Amino acid sequence: MRFPLLPLLLIIAAPGWAADAFFAPAQTSGSVEVRLLPTQVVTAGTPRLITFGMPFPRGSITAANLTTLRVEKNGVEIPAYVQQLTPWRHRSNPLHDGTSVRVARIQIQNTFASPVAAETISVSWGGSPRLLNVATLTNPRSAWHRVDSGSFVSADNVDEPDVYAVLPASWLSQGLLKPARSTAFDPSNTEARDNPAAMDAIATWQGYQESERALKNNFYSVINRDDPLVTVANQCPYKTQREPWLYDRAATMFILHFRGGSFTALREAVQATQFYFNQIDSGGFFGLASGDSKYAYNESLAYAHWLTGDDLLLPDIALVTNAQAGFQHAWSAPQGFWTERHAAFKLLANVVAYEVLGGNARRDTVNQILADLRAHQDGAGGAIPAQRIDGGLYHYGTQHDSDWDDASLGASSWMSALLTDAVVRAYASGEDVESAAFVRRMGIFYNGTMVQTDDQSYGGGALWMPRYAILLNGADGQINFEDIEHSLDVAGQLAWAAYFADLTSQSSAGFRSSVAQLYASYDIGVNHWIRPAGPASGLAAFRVSPWRKWGWEHRTSDGIGFALQSSEGFANGFE
Repeated sequence: MRFPLLPLLLIIAAPGWAADAFFAPAQTSGSVEVRLLPTQVVTAGTPRLITFGMPFPRGSITAANLTTLRVEKNGVEIPAYVQQLTPWRHRSNPLHDGTSVRVARIQIQNTFASPVAAETISVSWGGSPRLLNVATLTNPRSAWHRVDSGSFVSADNVDEPDVYAVLPASWLSQGLLKPARSTAFDPSNTEARDNPAAMDAIATWQGYQESERALKNNFYSVINRDDPLVTVANQCPYKTQREPWLYDRAATMFILHFRGGSFTALREAVQATQFYFNQIDSGGFFGLASGDSKYAYNESLAYAHWLTGDDLLLPDIALVTNAQAGFQHAWSAPQGFWTERHAAFKLLANVVAYEVLGGNARRDTVNQILADLRAHQDGAGGAIPAQRIDGGLYHYGTQHDSDWDDASLGASSWMSALLTDAVVRAYASGEDVESAAFVRRMGIFYNGTMVQTDDQSYGGGALWMPRYAILLNGADGQINFEDIEHSLDVAGQLAWAAYFADLTSQSSAGFRSSVAQLYASYDIGVNHWIRPAGPASGLAAFRVSPWRKWGWEHRTSDGIGFALQSSEGFANGFE
């Protein structure tokens, strides 16, 4: 049976609830401990060049004040090269455009006492000037090596740093690299893969720990380290097939690192980014999916550049926007192909390129894409009937690979989640009320897609889920009705809709209840996909099917905890 959406009245947010600031507070002075992790090429007693990026909350330190950035080991300052790698940029406010450091590049030498043990340094700023300054940058790649074991072998031509610098999740989750705040993992969620039998025995975790555990445990499946008994036929074919890369496999690994502080996730993310980078063709497309812009990403390239200080990736951060340029994002009724997914990745690529590279032309491109998307949401100049569920970007089924009736106007919930993720990122460089309103109104559309039904694969009765697509009047648009596997990603973007409603003192119209309902369905689904006995038959214990699901679930849902916890409603227990 299917039931209409009935928001729980006790958990509807009232207008005016306060939301935490979008940006983490500036820290004009402070200190962060950084772990140095040697790889297998490091030997004891030999100095090693280490280059890494140190990100800061906006407004924390200017480029001129980087003279106060000091690196210490065991309380003793060590020589360091320090420069601004990227400033915080802003598309409209000169007070925030280029006036503070977003990422500083730091280069040091370190001699390890043991080739297998991590060592710790501290990075401080805002105090006395650095005394031991290194004047010249050495090419960071001079301290990289060819990967010859693990996820890649020598023939894959993947390189990595000899030493990785790992910053705390409590620091990275403040929205410093992905500029939307998230929440660090619960301390009990350690780096290692969990025991699948133990996970399967726990039906529900407090807060959002179920999704945090799944982000980590399924990571080991997508890198083929679920269990040694899993046969090759059941492993992820990331070297030969494009499907595992959809939704940016490498960027999702970075998200795991930002939230969990995992060295393994950072190393795999850097290696995966190098593999992806090696296959970007002259048009900016990914080689395994040449000509297909939904596989053209620069988000992971930006993260790798910022965290390793490697400049080799910079030209391709710009090149990827060329791959996206051919898609006509400004919708009109007569045009051909159009999807929210393609619009999402076009906007995202241009936002990331602006963040890293700046420039008025890139700024103007981002502004124009956002304006065109708002015009679409407003009805495309009358091309979309006024009698519709607000918020969706409606287009004809024939424009969307006939996922609904060709002559009908409809929109996709889960593809829209990709798009609002990109708009939230764009908001960070504009802080514009129009983008906040766009995301809030999209929340109205997400609510309109939700149904409660027992027509779902998990069993156990009726669950809430988003429909794959709806027509503008709210009717089912997709013949294959069930879309419960998109519960988490849509919930994550509904949480941002609630956040921006609070931020702009607008009604969130039951968004929080919808997030809770969708997340509850996702929570049940996590256990549905765990099979502790699977490896005995050559199957993964933590199933990921299809492989791209790991990316669509987790790359866009990382802010769900912050977006809801920042509001008075969540703090009072209203989920």
